[in-house]
Amino acid sequence: MPPEAAASSTGFVAGRFRRPLPAERPHLTRCTKLLCSAFLTLLLVAGVVIFVVYLAVRPHRPRFHVTSFTAAGIPSGGPVVLSGQLSVRNPNRDIAYFFDQFYLSVEYRGADVAKDRPLTAAPMYQPPKTTSPLPFEGVELAPPSAGQDMAKDAAEGDGRVEMTVSVRSRIRARLAFWGNRHWHPLHVRCEVAVGPDGQLLAEYLQKRCSIDFF
Repeated sequence: MPPEAAASSTGFVAGRFRRPLPAERPHLTRCTKLLCSAFLTLLLVAGVVIFVVYLAVRPHRPRFHVTSFTAAGIPSGGPVVLSGQLSVRNPNRDIAYFFDQFYLSVEYRGADVAKDRPLTAAPMYQPPKTTSPLPFEGVELAPPSAGQDMAKDAAEGDGRVEMTVSVRSRIRARLAFWGNRHWHPLHVRCEVAVGPDGQLLAEYLQKRCSIDFF
């Protein structure tokens, strides 16, 4: 290679490596930092507001209790007919509840002896700090052999006949003028036990029921 060409090639390579880097753009860096700071500030403010509102409202679940329960027909071996009443309490100060129609089921010895009987004829609205009754009567158990099994339980041991009363519905909440339009499934389970006479035992009166939302 001629000396002139070699010198030219060396100068071109050296020029490539000696070319200064592009200058930084400080205005873009400043804008990015400002945007990040604004976003984090808004996130912090929103978190504080939500926390303050939560402390002010203090939302609580509705509370279900067994206020009365009778299983007529146990001493004779059936048919067994149930009647009684549950109560639903809204303990919140600012939150109201909307309930869809309630359905009642009864479980005995791990099997359903009453399934999805209508407990209310229409949806129910419950204002804050109120208690509403959920009465039922004339719920006949099936199959008829359930009455015979209950009569045996009442005649043996301590004479206790245990059942599980289940209530299902849907629920949504309303806070002041803001209402939640989404319904949530509501499942309530109440453990009850009656004596040989079919009357609710004292330890189960006003017993609180368990609640699941799923």
